[in-house]
Amino acid sequence: MEQPLALREALRIFRLALIVKLALFGLGFLAILGLGGYAFLGLLLRAAPTLLLALLVLPSWLERALGRRFLAVGLGLDVLIESLDAAPIFFERRAIWAEFLHLPASLAQHLVQPRAVEPFFFLLIPLVLMAWGYGRRGALWGSTWAAFLHLGTGFWALQQDLLIPGFFFGSLSRVALLCLVPLIISVLAERERKQHAELEVAHQRLRRHAATVEQLATSRERNRLARDLHDTLAHSLAAIIVQLEALRTLLIYDPPAARDAVNELSALARRGLEETRQAIQALRSEHVETLGLSGALRDSLQAFQARTGIEASLSVAGQDPELTAGESQTLLRIAEEALSNVERHAAAQHVTVRLDSGQDRVELVIRDDGLGFDSAKVQPDRYGLTGMQERAALVGARLLVHSASHSAALRDYALRDSMSSRPDSGTEVRCTLER
Repeated sequence: MEQPLALREALRIFRLALIVKLALFGLGFLAILGLGGYAFLGLLLRAAPTLLLALLVLPSWLERALGRRFLAVGLGLDVLIESLDAAPIFFERRAIWAEFLHLPASLAQHLVQPRAVEPFFFLLIPLVLMAWGYGRRGALWGSTWAAFLHLGTGFWALQQDLLIPGFFFGSLSRVALLCLVPLIISVLAERERKQHAELEVAHQRLRRHAATVEQLATSRERNRLARDLHDTLAHSLAAIIVQLEALRTLLIYDPPAARDAVNELSALARRGLEETRQAIQALRSEHVETLGLSGALRDSLQAFQARTGIEASLSVAGQDPELTAGESQTLLRIAEEALSNVERHAAAQHVTVRLDSGQDRVELVIRDDGLGFDSAKVQPDRYGLTGMQERAALVGARLLVHSASHSAALRDYALRDSMSSRPDSGTEVRCTLER
């Protein structure tokens, strides 16, 4: 069973701390190479507990056996070692080594030499890691264990008349730190984990929301294509069927009129074919990804001009905007929908498209010099206005449509999307995306 992230990180840091302590002991051995056997033996005695702990903790065999308890056992042993090392009775009083353990005075002298790094700081490391990995419960157990060892050795030294009472009670400040520091770390760690859990929940909700938005966008795109096919290809095919029925009669009674009807059918079929190609082209999403937004707009304008004969121009201000694929695709589809409206309804002579990319926003403007329209008389599903508004709302953009004779609010999609009057100026579609 995989351990939680906090325990894995605490174990990794614990092993790193052991390696650092071993390196310090190694430097100590190098420093005393010429000082004789007692110096070497004294340092070896002080390093032996850490060496044994490293043999238990650094390999992974014991970790597999103990599981989540492995870190607690290792940290508890480290607290024991560092508590004894930090206790003033053992390494600040030569008598404990020379008299109680009957060690040679020369060896005892080397044992009481102060360490390069205060042992108390090394004692805080396992306590902090225990608080980080196990929370307040780990902080409580670790602090209690360290305080018991620290006070226990001091009390024993008092009983043996090795320490004076004032020195013993002065060490209570260390015990306070042993309790306070792990408690602070555990509170911060639990708060950090709580915030991480909340962020994870929010991330999952955002992913579900993004999936829902994507599904909604796909559904709307299918509905739009269905409307386009119904308004173009289906109408063309229906008109062709009616003309064919009439052609049967004309072939018998009026052959010249039948030839004219054939010509009309041919033109109608070509228009239907072109509209079908446009619908199929709209299904391709790699257009903007390959050419960039400005390139895709220029390509769409060229196709529009070749198809309709309406003069079209594109102006680009600034660099090609750095947008997501969804944002670029949305702006391109809005432009194509506006051009489609111009082709079907505007009777315009000229169309201009302007793409303005700034530091904090991107603005797309499509303007024609056509007839315009009265928005009060437009059905919600006409002119593709609803589709453009929905597309803009999905990427957080603001869409404004100015037409010739009327000003009215379209809809509110949590943004202010409106139409305002602009007499005798055709139609202007303005889409603004804040960044």
